[in-house]
Amino acid sequence: MYTIGELSKNTGVTVRTLDYYDEIGLIKPSSKTSGGHRLYSEDDVMQLERVLALKYMGFSLEQIKDILANSKPNWQESIKQQLELVKREQGRLKMLEQALVGVSYSIEFEGEINWPIIFSIIQLYQQDPEAALEQYREYLNEEERKKILDVNFEQTSEEDIKEWLKAISDIRNNLHLDPHSEKAERLVKIWVSQAEKMFGGDEELLGDLWQALQNLKEGIAFYPMDKNVINFIERVFIAKGVTKQ
Repeated sequence: MYTIGELSKNTGVTVRTLDYYDEIGLIKPSSKTSGGHRLYSEDDVMQLERVLALKYMGFSLEQIKDILANSKPNWQESIKQQLELVKREQGRLKMLEQALVGVSYSIEFEGEINWPIIFSIIQLYQQDPEAALEQYREYLNEEERKKILDVNFEQTSEEDIKEWLKAISDIRNNLHLDPHSEKAERLVKIWVSQAEKMFGGDEELLGDLWQALQNLKEGIAFYPMDKNVINFIERVFIAKGVTKQ
């Protein structure tokens, strides 16, 4: 058992904070000494560790109370739950990183800000990463959705990212081209080559991803691809007798 002073000294959490957690019922000491001093058990220490981990991840104290009220785990279960939360947070931050980097480079090429995309990014801050891919569930299996989430700009060179975005930008700037023209075919070939680089040459994933894009044609997950770019690529494939599945 630990007194409040001992717990504060060992954890770095101030006595004032522990007092407040006690006051709001977040972490209440299991017992008291005969003189009325609070004593914290090992289970109380586990509760404090969970509170600090959840707080670090950005949860409010009210949210933390709800989370803790719905589970009474042992140490192993507690650590496992926290790891799952951390992984979900990493996935969300990874997707945000991709979206923000994509917008940054896109502004460079477009010379303007796409406000609908900015609003989508703001919404993304409040979502689980899987939620952004929910609309693609019909077309992409769980493993493929995970691969998309795992596409990490840290593992992709800045040159490749710029080439990918430039390929899309070049198509967007030439939507007027005849799909039978050599230039249109060349632009789409470059796009295909860059798509293969971005997704590691996984043909099955690329095929399913293309099917999803054809049917949905919108979504922050694949920005700056949009319906105009996708329609252009479709027309070129049809003109050249290519069936992309």
